[in-house]
Amino acid sequence: MPQTKEDVAAYNRKYYRTPAGKKTNRIGKWKSRGIISDDWDALHERYLNTLHCEKCDVLLTDNNPRTRTTKCLDHDHTIKDRENVRGVLCHACNLNDKCTNTSGVPNVSYNKGIDRWRYQKMVNGVKHRKYFKTKADAIRYKYHYECCQSIIEKDSRS
Repeated sequence: MPQTKEDVAAYNRKYYRTPAGKKTNRIGKWKSRGIISDDWDALHERYLNTLHCEKCDVLLTDNNPRTRTTKCLDHDHTIKDRENVRGVLCHACNLNDKCTNTSGVPNVSYNKGIDRWRYQKMVNGVKHRKYFKTKADAIRYKYHYECCQSIIEKDSRS
């Protein structure tokens, strides 16, 4: 067993490079971010075995933090008393699927600082943001904008 601080630090560095150490570290981070699970082992296996985003099907990477394809464990921040994991997503989908807002509609939230409703979404790595006086206007714009985006994407594939 390590005796000095340096020995403990060296032991920990070595341990956290092992599969068991990586698992312990990852689950610890999930817990600190508010993720709740009934079976941490099964959740970790699901995370490891998910190779494509469960929303957009892009190939996931697990090495560079905050790139669009980085693997993320998406969860509902409002659920505090039971399992709250929604899926394994790419970073882009996780950003675009904000459900921790005040509207109940993904990507539409209230900005207290400027007393306005905001629609915000990442499109091809570029943040698209627009402000509105009413929640209804923001939601209407969201559906119109996303409908137009899907038409543009279909046309570009043709």
